[in-house]
Amino acid sequence: MSAAPKSAFRPGSRGVCEAQLWKFTEPQDRFNPEKEPETELIAALSLDQALNYMRRRHSDFNISKAESLGMIALLAGSPLD
Repeated sequence: MSAAPKSAFRPGSRGVCEAQLWKFTEPQDRFNPEKEPETELIAALSLDQALNYMRRRHSDFNISKAESLGMIALLAGSPLD
C-alpha cells in the first residue's frame, strides 16, 4: 500500500483543500504617486507561512501592508498544492 502524496494543503470544512489568500503590498513611491504599488498574492495555510514564502522567494519585496482576502478552494494538483 503506497501513501498518498503529501500536500501542503489539507481538506477544510467544505471537503476541498483550502488556503488563506494573502495580499502583500509595497509602499507607495513618494516620487511617483501615479505609479501603483507592487502587490503579491500568496495562498498559504497561515500568515506565518505566507511571510516565510515571501522572505524566500521575494526577499527584496518591502511589505508595507498585509491583507487577508479570505479562504479559497484549491483544485487538486494545482501549482499551489
